[in-house]
Amino acid sequence: MEPLHLEATDCTPYVCLDKDKNLFEIAGKSKPSNVIEFYDPILNWFDRYMESPNAKTLLSIRLEYLNSASAKVINFVIKKLERAIKQGKEASVLWHYSIHEPDMKELGDNYSIMYNIPFEFKSYD
Repeated sequence: MEPLHLEATDCTPYVCLDKDKNLFEIAGKSKPSNVIEFYDPILNWFDRYMESPNAKTLLSIRLEYLNSASAKVINFVIKKLERAIKQGKEASVLWHYSIHEPDMKELGDNYSIMYNIPFEFKSYD
């Protein structure tokens, strides 16, 4: 499976989705002008990945900022991880948040309640 690598811009996050290296990361700011256009390749990649996920999948999310449309799509990404668990695999989310942005911690808390996926929370300054 081909990895998906997207460099960060002022409006879009860095994305590294690499099954062979077992790296799954989304980091930066997410406020693309066209959320569907930006996130469709990511959602499609996860759909293909879930056909045969690794034994363990740890999705690291470190978003400094995301708009409401991006938050909705991140919700879909996390939901896709549930499929790995249903297949008997391990999946979890490492949610990074700034100690100066309590809303980001709260968003991660909300996601962790919504889905049957273990979350680990790490704060940074």
